[in-house]
Amino acid sequence: MSARGSTSRRNREYHTLKTELLRANSLFVDPEFPPNNTSLTFNGQTPQAFAKVVWKRPTDIVRNPKLFVRGVSRFDLDQGSLGDCWFIAGAAVVATHGKLIERVVPSDQDFDVDYAGIFHFNFWWYGKWTEVVIDDYLPTDGFRLIYGRNREQPDEFWPSLLEKAYAKLRGCYQGLSGGKLDDAIIDLTGGISERIDMKNKSDIPNNLYNLMWKCYKMNSMLGASINLKGSDSRREVELTNGLFMGHAYSITGLATVPYRGMNIQLVRLRNPWGRDEWKGDWSDRSDQMKSMSQEVRKQLNIVVRNDGEFWMSYHDLLLNFDEIQLCHLQPDALLEEISIDERQQAWQIMVYHDAWIKGVTAGGCGNKPHQDLYWRNPQFFVTLKDVDDSDRSDKCTLIVSLVEKEQDNRGRVAMAFDIYRLKKSQKKPLDGDSVSRNALHQGKSSGSYEFYREKTKRFDLSPGTYVVIPSTFYPNVEAQFMLRFFSEKPAESGVLDEESGPGPSTGPPPVEDPTKAIFRRCTKEDGKMYARELKKFLSELTILEHKEPIKFSTETCRSLVTLMDRNRSGALDYDEAIKAWKEIQGFRAVFNQSDVDASGNVNTYELGKMFTKLGFPISRMVLTGIVRRYGGRDNTISLPDFIVILCKLTVMYSIYQDQSDGADTAKFSMNEFLYNSMFC
Repeated sequence: MSARGSTSRRNREYHTLKTELLRANSLFVDPEFPPNNTSLTFNGQTPQAFAKVVWKRPTDIVRNPKLFVRGVSRFDLDQGSLGDCWFIAGAAVVATHGKLIERVVPSDQDFDVDYAGIFHFNFWWYGKWTEVVIDDYLPTDGFRLIYGRNREQPDEFWPSLLEKAYAKLRGCYQGLSGGKLDDAIIDLTGGISERIDMKNKSDIPNNLYNLMWKCYKMNSMLGASINLKGSDSRREVELTNGLFMGHAYSITGLATVPYRGMNIQLVRLRNPWGRDEWKGDWSDRSDQMKSMSQEVRKQLNIVVRNDGEFWMSYHDLLLNFDEIQLCHLQPDALLEEISIDERQQAWQIMVYHDAWIKGVTAGGCGNKPHQDLYWRNPQFFVTLKDVDDSDRSDKCTLIVSLVEKEQDNRGRVAMAFDIYRLKKSQKKPLDGDSVSRNALHQGKSSGSYEFYREKTKRFDLSPGTYVVIPSTFYPNVEAQFMLRFFSEKPAESGVLDEESGPGPSTGPPPVEDPTKAIFRRCTKEDGKMYARELKKFLSELTILEHKEPIKFSTETCRSLVTLMDRNRSGALDYDEAIKAWKEIQGFRAVFNQSDVDASGNVNTYELGKMFTKLGFPISRMVLTGIVRRYGGRDNTISLPDFIVILCKLTVMYSIYQDQSDGADTAKFSMNEFLYNSMFC
C-alpha cells in the first residue's frame, strides 16, 4: 500500500524477516525505501536546505538508543527541518491516548533484545489497518537527526522511526511537507474529521467552547492552525505574540478557572517544535498565571519552561486562529451529534472505494458548459428504513464521509457531494432525464468545494432511498476516493451502475440488402472476404446508399474480420459480411445522434448512454477499460473505433456465455472478463 509497493507482504513476513536476519547476524536494509535521496525527495535530489545528507542507524548516533524512554508522551515529538508540523502535532495528540498510540507503535521491538535493524508501524490507510516495515537508517547532517526527533531525550527514537514509516507510506519525506493536522490523526486512528472555519469571526458558533469540551471528553482529538496571509509563500511566519502563521498546533487540554470573580475558559496548545510559545495572556510567565493559586497551577500542570506547550484564553484562540480541526473516534462525537445528545451508539458502517476517471466518471460539479457531465460521476444509493430510537421527528441519521485517497500530499482536488431522494427505487444511475421524473433534490450537500482530504457531514433524513453523488469541482480531474456511510439503524446501500446486457441489438431496421454483385466484385471466386476486401466492400455499400463513407483503416477492417468471423475460417463469407454491414449501420445511427457537431468523434462521457440505446448497457468497470484503451488524450472515440469496440464486446460476451461454466472464466465475473478483453 505504500508508494514503494504493497506492505501486505511485509505484514506477513515481518517476524520471518526478523528471524532470518537474526539467524544470519545481519541488519535489515529496506529495498523499498532505501537510505538514499530517492527516499528524501520526489526527484531524488538532496533537499536544498542541506549540503549533504548522511544516513545513520540510531546505534551510530547515540551510545545506547531506545525506542521508548519512560513510555510515550506528547512531549517526545519535536519537529525537525521538514514542513510536517501537521503530522508531528497530530501524533502528539494521539500520544495522549495510550491505547491508540500502542496500536500504531507496537511495543514488541527495541534496540536491546533481538535487534536486527528492522521496525514496523501501523497506519489506518483508507479503510484498513496497514503495516509498514522499515529499516532504522535515519537522515542526519552527519552528526544529528535533521527531521523529527525527541529534542530533550536524543536517545529515544520512536518519533523518528514513526515519521520515517509515514514518509514511506506517502512516497518519501517530501511527501510529508504540508498537510492538515486532522489528516494525520485519521491515518493514526481511523477516525472521522471535522473542521471549524474561524476566519469569519461572526460565523463562529456561540457554543463552540462547550462543543469542544464535550468532544474532548468523548476522546475526540483537537488541533488548531493559523493560515498564511496574502501571497506569503514562506512556510512559517512568526508573529509578535509568539505564534506562527502557516503552522499547526495540538490542542492538549481545556479548563475553566476562577479569575477575579469570573470563570475563564482556557485552552492548552502545544507547538510541535517543542519550543516557541504564546506570549500573551495566560502564557507561562503572564501576570494571570503568576496570580493563580498553587492549587490552580497544579490543576493546570503549569511548568515554566520553553517546551512548546502553553495555555491561552478561549477568547484569544478565536482571535488568533483560523481553523479548529477535530478527529472523532466514533460518530457520536460529531459536533451536530453531541449538540443533540451524548448517547453512545452501535453505528452501522458502509465503505466504498471508487474513483473519478477522466472520460468516464470525472464529471465535475455541473457548471456550464459541462452540466450534462455531472451525471457521469459515481453514484451510490442508501436506503434508510428505520427511524432513530430517540428521534421524535421520525428521522434517520446518516453521516457521509468523503475522503480523497491522495498518496503524497500533492495534487489534491476540490471535492464535495450532493444527496438526492428518489421517489421510486432504481438500480441504474441517475441522469438529467431521470432526475426530473424520479428524484427529488433535497438541497442536501457537503457544502462548498474545498481542497480538503475529507468532507464529512451529518444529515437527518426521512426514511427512503437516497442517491449520493461525489464530484470534483472541475470535470476530467482524476482521483481515487473512499466513501463512508454511518447510520444508527441497519441500512441497505450500493453502487448505482449499469449491468452488462446480452449484447447490442442491430439498432434501427436494417436497410435493403445490397446485391451479391458487390460482394462478388470485392472477392475472388472462393467467396472469402479478407480485410482489404472488406474495406472496399463497406465503401461501395455506403456509396450505393448515398451515405458518407466510413474511413476504415486496413487494420480496423482486420479487427472486424476477426470479430465477425464466427466460424473461425479467417475470412468472412457473404452472410457474415452482410451481418457486419447491418451491425455497422445500427451502430452508426446511434453514433451520429451523439456526434452533434458532425466531427466524426464523440466524447467518451456519452458512451454509456450510447451503449444503452443499443441494448448493451455496460458497467463502469468495462467503460473504464474502453476509455483507457481507446479514449486517447482528448477523451473522444471515433466511429471506426466505436464499431470495433461494440463488435469486440459482442464477441467477448458470447465467449463468456459459452464458457461460463468452464475453468477459464469461472474465476472472473462477466464485467471483469469484458474489462480484460478491452486490453487484449
